[in-house]
Amino acid sequence: MKDRSWRIAKCLVLVSVALLSVLVMVTLWKSVLVLEIACLGVEEPVSPGEVFVRTYTNSMYEAPVHEVFRIEDGHLRLVHVKTESDAVLAYLGIESKDEPNVNLKLTEFNIPAASTGRHMIRLHNRDVSLGTREGRDGTIRVKLIRVPLILHFGRLIWR
Repeated sequence: MKDRSWRIAKCLVLVSVALLSVLVMVTLWKSVLVLEIACLGVEEPVSPGEVFVRTYTNSMYEAPVHEVFRIEDGHLRLVHVKTESDAVLAYLGIESKDEPNVNLKLTEFNIPAASTGRHMIRLHNRDVSLGTREGRDGTIRVKLIRVPLILHFGRLIWR
């Protein structure tokens, strides 16, 4: 009877190790798309087709601006700039208020930390104030990155 119990225990250990190995391999291979604001420690998982909005006040014309971005093909695509100020649209080189009025493909964008526009990003019904916590180069960098799933989970755990 002891022999049989020992064999069952060995089999269970081997199956567990095999399943754990498969899980580790999948998490190393699989990656997740993340919107990163490194200087704030923000890493928000995103999916293709998702939309987020950057809002700020244009400092020259003191007008609210809403920039609509969509996650597409591993990039950020600026699809619309909404403001009531024709002067802001003209300053940005945008000719129409009709949606969509922009089609710009980006991997990242930077905001000078000295900017006074109260920059905010709204993603997943959550507002993230970009504040003034700049990176080493004096800017706040917002970028889309692909992170291995296991590293993403590790970062979430160690926050």
